[in-house]
Amino acid sequence: MWVLLSSRLRTWLLLAIAVPVVRAVLRRASASAARRDPSSAMARALRSAESGLSRLDRRKRRQR
Repeated sequence: MWVLLSSRLRTWLLLAIAVPVVRAVLRRASASAARRDPSSAMARALRSAESGLSRLDRRKRRQR
């Protein structure tokens, strides 16, 4: 079914649904890791991944 969707619709689905969901999951995981050990490499990596998705989301919103 994914193949039947147009390229623009697939892109829209990724930006409108998948990116915010992944960002929310990363935010919760980074908060949980930071509570255990804020200076751990995993906590830093999760925070940077979440902030990268935030920047992507904001940039896409500005372009519209």
